[in-house]
Amino acid sequence: QYLTIGVNGLVEAAESLGITINHNPKYKAFVQEVLEIIEQYNKKYRSRELMFNCEMIPAENVGVKHAKWDREDGYFVPRDCYNSYFYRVEDPSLNVIDKFRLHGRDYIEHLTGGSALHLNLEEHLTKAQYRQLLRIAAHEGCNYFTFNIPNTVCNDCNTIDKRYLKECPQCGSRNVDYLTRIIGYMKRVSNFSAARQAEAERRHYGKPDTTEKPKEEPIIY
Repeated sequence: QYLTIGVNGLVEAAESLGITINHNPKYKAFVQEVLEIIEQYNKKYRSRELMFNCEMIPAENVGVKHAKWDREDGYFVPRDCYNSYFYRVEDPSLNVIDKFRLHGRDYIEHLTGGSALHLNLEEHLTKAQYRQLLRIAAHEGCNYFTFNIPNTVCNDCNTIDKRYLKECPQCGSRNVDYLTRIIGYMKRVSNFSAARQAEAERRHYGKPDTTEKPKEEPIIY
């Protein structure tokens, strides 16, 4: 049997120490130190009957609760919903490669469970562009990810379009909702909790230049 040690709020913990949230030696060392401690104790207390794994949990509801509880206890709380990733979802300064790297081998090596990167994109890409992103993911050691592009759903005629639109392409109605992911499945944004709706509104949806190369190393094909 497995029991899971779920990690949520790692970004906020680093921010509370004044650490910049991007690919830099200080942040990488912080992530590795925290996750390595958990990994060591998981190994120490495992038995033939019971084992432990460690993963970055989606925290669909508890990410909001963690922020609320910490704020009530007087801790540093920079947002109302703790991140489920290794980066700030609202950060426009990070490009696609940065996000693959922050969910790559340097950051996930001590995890034994999920560490999913939900790569938020503004629009669907071409087949060639997706293939390029798969190469980048492999190069960075990111083994668990999905592409997250908001779909538009019309509340009047029920048309669903794969693009992010302000009005329905079928009937012209502006009474539209959007489908996106908190975790692994698509869900109407209007069905999110209030705090999760606010978090969804803050998310940065990139439009990647898939010709760009990693900042430190070339992509190897």
